[in-house]
Amino acid sequence: MTSNPYAAYRTVEATTADPITLTTMLYDGCVKALKKAAIHLENGNRTGFNDESNRAYLIIGELRATLDMSQGEIADNLAGIYAYCMRLIVESSLGDTGRLREVERHIATIASAWKVATADLKASRAPARTGAEAAA
Repeated sequence: MTSNPYAAYRTVEATTADPITLTTMLYDGCVKALKKAAIHLENGNRTGFNDESNRAYLIIGELRATLDMSQGEIADNLAGIYAYCMRLIVESSLGDTGRLREVERHIATIASAWKVATADLKASRAPARTGAEAAA
């Protein structure tokens, strides 16, 4: 058990989250790790770069592994993008922050689309409120 209350909260949040929230957390965590990896690489902190780029790589691998490939073209396209991003992360280890920034752009774009789609889904599932309830 950790003595850091924030880390404990994040652990509980991740272990009890629904799949939509968990996927959102993965995207956000990946973007954060990519930003940190680029900063570490620019500052010559190889250990920090390795830790954060590996974290991003593993997150993208998890996103790729959990795709439902029976869903067709969208899943196929995401799998290809994820594989490409994973390759760019490996290539960035040669000192190219541009590759990390490209991965960050791709993942941030997908994350943004995910958030819009899930917000729309949640809104469509929300029970319709009558005039009196909506005014309250």
